[in-house]
Amino acid sequence: MRAIILVAGKGSRLPKKYSKLPKSFLKLNNKKLIDILIENFKSVGIKKISLVTGYKSNVFKKINHSFTEFHNIKWKNTNMVYSLMRAKKWLLKYPCIVTYGDILYEKKVLVQLIKKKNDLVVSYDKNWKKLWLKRFTDPLKDAETFKVNNKSYIKEIGNKTKNINNIKGQYMGLILFRPKGWEKFSKCLREEFKNKVQKIYLTDVLQKLIKKNTKIKAVKYTGHWAEVDNSKDYKIMKEIYKKFFK
Repeated sequence: MRAIILVAGKGSRLPKKYSKLPKSFLKLNNKKLIDILIENFKSVGIKKISLVTGYKSNVFKKINHSFTEFHNIKWKNTNMVYSLMRAKKWLLKYPCIVTYGDILYEKKVLVQLIKKKNDLVVSYDKNWKKLWLKRFTDPLKDAETFKVNNKSYIKEIGNKTKNINNIKGQYMGLILFRPKGWEKFSKCLREEFKNKVQKIYLTDVLQKLIKKNTKIKAVKYTGHWAEVDNSKDYKIMKEIYKKFFK
C-alpha cells in the first residue's frame, strides 16, 4: 500500500497572507498540515509516500519527510484528475490511497480503507451536515449528491441538488485505488472524456463509472475531519484540530 497526496494547487480563495505557500503548509497548532497527513500514513504502516506538487514545489524539499515527487507543471490551469494522472506510474502497479492535501482527518479512516479489498473505495462523511452548517449559511449551495445502496456501493456522487434527501453523506477527498480500479478509471478517461481531463473533477469520473455499472465501495466515516477552501474553513479546521486531535 502506498500514499499519493495531491498538493499542486495554490489556494487562491485564501487571503494572500496564507496563499504565499501551498495550502498544505497551513499550520495547526504550529504543525503543518502536510506533516500531519504524512505522519498519519506512517502511523498505519504506509511508508512509501508521494506528493503531486505544482505551486511552489521547491518548498516541499524543506519538510522533514522523504517522499517521491510527481510534478504537475500545468497546475495553474488543471484540476485534481490531471494531477492524479502524474502519479500513474504508481497507480498502475500498487494499491494507493489518494488524498487531497487540504483536508484533515483521523488516521482511523486510513485503517478503514486499507482493510477493503475492492478495486475502488471512497470514504464519505455520514454526519456531513454538522460540518457544512459551520461552513455555509445554506449547505445546499456547496453539498453534492451522495447515495449508497444496501451493500454500500455508491449509486450517485457529485451532482448538484436542491433536495437534501439526495445527500446521504459527503465525499471527503480520500480514495483507495487498486491497480484494477485504476485501469477502470483511466479507461473511463479515455473513452468517456477523450483524455480531456484538465478541468474535470474526480467525482465527475466516479459518476461516469457508476453509470457504466462499475462498483465503487463506500466506507462510512464517523470521525472528525475538515477541509479548507477559505479563511472561514481554516478557522474551523484549527478549532477541530485543537479540540479533537492530539
